[in-house]
Amino acid sequence: MGWRCETDTSQHHRENIWDYKGRAIYHITLATEGRAPIFGSLTGGSEEDAYIAYTSLGEYADATFRGLPDYYEDKGIHIRVLAVRVMPDHMHGIIHVLEPMPKSIGEIVRSFKSACTSWFKRHCYTPTVSTQREATHGAVANAQREATTSAVVSTQREPSLMQFCRIFATRGSIWEYMSAGYHERILHCDGQLDRMIRYVKDNPRRLWLKHHNAGLFRLRDNLCWTFVDDKGVRHDWRFRAMGNMFLLDFPNKQHIQCSRTIAQDELQRRYQQWMNNALQGVVSISSAISEGEKKVTRLLREAGMPLVVMLRDGFPPVGSPHERYYKPGGVYFDACASGRLLLVEPYEEVLDDPLVVEAVYRRSPIATRQSKRYQFLALNRIGEAMVNFGNNAEEVHKHW
Repeated sequence: MGWRCETDTSQHHRENIWDYKGRAIYHITLATEGRAPIFGSLTGGSEEDAYIAYTSLGEYADATFRGLPDYYEDKGIHIRVLAVRVMPDHMHGIIHVLEPMPKSIGEIVRSFKSACTSWFKRHCYTPTVSTQREATHGAVANAQREATTSAVVSTQREPSLMQFCRIFATRGSIWEYMSAGYHERILHCDGQLDRMIRYVKDNPRRLWLKHHNAGLFRLRDNLCWTFVDDKGVRHDWRFRAMGNMFLLDFPNKQHIQCSRTIAQDELQRRYQQWMNNALQGVVSISSAISEGEKKVTRLLREAGMPLVVMLRDGFPPVGSPHERYYKPGGVYFDACASGRLLLVEPYEEVLDDPLVVEAVYRRSPIATRQSKRYQFLALNRIGEAMVNFGNNAEEVHKHW
C-alpha cells in the first residue's frame, strides 16, 4: 500500500502474451449482476464463527465449481480446484491447469457461468403474467405452468432468489456483465499461492468485519482539510479517504520519510526513534514510497501502531462500478477494521497547491508535473504538511 501505478480499476486487462491454454494457476473472481446476494447470507456471531449460509443456487455454484475437474477429465482436460469460496454476491476459485488444454481457461469459466445461469432459469425464474398469457395451449402450456409452480415454491422459500427474478428478466444472466467475462489473476511468483488460498478462505471473516465496522470501510469523497501554514496562508485541501478519520485529530503526528539511498544503520536508527514515538501515542503518516519507507511502515503496522497512509491512484475512480465495493487489500484490511489505519488520496488540485509545488521544485527542479518523481515528492510534502500544520487545522471534523 502506498504508491500505485495509474490504472483504471474498473477495467480488467488480460495478459496479451500469455498462453491461456497452457499450464498455470489462476485466481478467478466472478460477481453477480448488481451484486445481488443470491448465493447466500453472512451468518455467525463473531469474526471467528463467520460463514456463508448458502441458498440452493449457492450450493449449486459451489458444487459445480468443485466438480469441474471430474467433468473435464472425461474430455481429456486435466485441472485441479485448489480453493473455492462462494460469497453472497460473488465467488472466488483457484484453478490449477496441470497440462496444456485444447481450450482456454476462459472457455471453462464461461461454461461454468452458463451452467449456473441455466440452473437459475430452470429452477427459480418465474415467467411474467403477460408471458404466461401468450403461451400456446396444450402440452407446452401445461409444462410451462408446472415449471412456473415449481419456481414459485422454490423462490418463496428463498426471497433473495425471488427478488432477483426481476433483474434476470431484463438481463438473462445471473452474472455481472463485463467485456472480459471474468476477473482473473495469474499466479507467477513463489509464495503467491499460499497467500491467495488464505485470502479466498478468509473471505467470510473479512465480510463480517466489514459489516460490523461499516464506518471504517466507507469510501468518502470530496473531504476538505483546512489549515493555515507558517506564513498565515489558508489552504483547503480536498481528499478521498477510508478508515479512521479521527487519526488526523491526534495532537502528535510524525512523518515517515527517508531516501532510497539511506544506509541501513541510519534507517535502523530512525526506525527506532519512530517506533519509540509511536509507543508514546504518536500517529505516523507515510507515503510508503521508498524501500525504507515501506519497511518502516510495515514494521509499524505489524506492531499495531496507528497509521495514515498517503495514496496516489489507490482508489477506484469516482462513480465507477467498483467504488462501492472497494476495500483495502491484504494486511491493511485488518488494520482498517481495528481502527488503526486511514488511507488518504489527495485530489489533483492539491498537487498543484503552491505549498506543494514550491517544495517539489526545490528538491527536483526538472521534475515534470505528470512524472512519478513529481508525484512522489508531492505526496511526501502533503504528509509533511499534515504533521507540521495539523494543529493549525480549523474544525477538521466539520469538514471531514
